[in-house]
Parts: sequence; C-alpha cells; structure tokens
Amino acid sequence: MLVLARRPGQKIVFPGLGISIEVLQSKGAVTRLGIEAPVDIEVHRHEILEKVGSGAMAAQSHSVSDAEREHRHRLNNKLNALTLKLQLLQRQISRGMAVEPATQLADVVGQLSDLEAAIPDCTVAEKSPRVLIVEDQANERELLADCLKLSGIPVATAVNGQDAFDYLHENEMPDLVLLDMRMPEIDGPSFIKLIRDDFRLNRLKVFAVSGSAREEFSSNLAVDGWFAKPVRIDSILEAVRNPTRGAMATV
Repeated sequence: MLVLARRPGQKIVFPGLGISIEVLQSKGAVTRLGIEAPVDIEVHRHEILEKVGSGAMAAQSHSVSDAEREHRHRLNNKLNALTLKLQLLQRQISRGMAVEPATQLADVVGQLSDLEAAIPDCTVAEKSPRVLIVEDQANERELLADCLKLSGIPVATAVNGQDAFDYLHENEMPDLVLLDMRMPEIDGPSFIKLIRDDFRLNRLKVFAVSGSAREEFSSNLAVDGWFAKPVRIDSILEAVRNPTRGAMATV
C-alpha cells in the first residue's frame, strides 16, 4: 500500500489509468476527495458497494454458475435433438417413408411443450426509477412520497439541500430528484449548484417542485423540469417514468 500525505488542493495522479484524485477539503475525521476518471471506469465508495453491490455481485456470479451452465447445456441439447427429429420427420413425410406421422408430430410437440416449461422465465421486469424528494414541509413531503410509492416508485426523502447532499454521498444514487426551491440551510438553487459542481452528481436529473414562479430564479438555473404547486401527480409520474421526454416540462 502506498501512503501519501496530501494537503487540500493537491492531487495524486495515475497517468497510465487516466485517473486523478484531489484533496478538496479536510475537516476533523472527514476528508472530501474529488476523483476524475474515464467515463468507462465506475467509481464507488466501498461502503456503498457493501450495501448494494454484494447482492448484485452475487446475482451476477449466480448467473454464470456451473449449475446454470449445465442446465442450459442440457436444454440446448434437448432442443437440438427435437429440431433434428422434426427435420427428419419432414424428410420422411416428403418421401412417403413416415410411419404414423401424426403420432410422431404430436410426440415432438409434447416434448417441445415440456422443454418450454423447463426454461426459466427470462422476462425482465421494467425497473422503476428511484426518486429523492427534497422538501422542508413534512406534510407535503410525506404526501408526495406516499403518492409515488403507491404507483410503485421507490422513494427516499430529505428535509433540505444539505440533507439531500449528504444522502447522495452516503447512499445509492437515485435516478432523479424532486426539489423544492425555497428551504432553510441549503435552498434549491444552492443545492443545484452543489451537485452541478460535483463530477459524480452533475448528470443527476433534477425537477423543481415549487410554489414560486420559474421567473423568480436565474435563467441559468440548471434544472431538467419545473412543476408548479399545487402539483398534479399524474404529470409528475409521467415525468418520473419518462425523464427524457419530461425534460424541461413546466406544469
């Protein structure tokens, strides 16, 4: 293990990998790091991998297990034998050589049905987007969360921008954020600036949900959509499920 002492502003560079690590801030027992890496290299915190990665890694390992490979091999062999049997029957019928062709065909169809039943359902369920709701009013926050949950949307909540920023650095990344604009501590515009300046978070989709008019804020505010209060849940659900199509929507 290479151990280095670095001050804020100093970097550790791995030129062969295209990776650099910069010490942004050191305060007490907490040090903030900025990591630059090629887009094809995933960067994760170890504790997040421990929370959410182990299950995915286990599933991936299981997907290529020896038992499953052997199962697929047997199924492929059975399918191949039945395909050959059908082709042979077709040739025998064409030459008038088949003995009880209807019975043989029924047998092949029955074996195909059995084979189909033995193949696991590979239909992939559509993944629901994960949403972080950032709202300082507890009643509004929980009502909106409940509405989304009833529609099958996984939801986390934060009470202000600081709480949301901490959540994003300590938990699995959501697919998008529903953000109130006027909150204590760190308000909506300040939160947006924080995440747009953070290389790990700067592509996160953010939809403003505000009782204030869009015109009251800077025209450069980097949000992907704007929903005026009182909100229409159907409009929010449509944007959540289709974030690209819902981009820059104003409702």
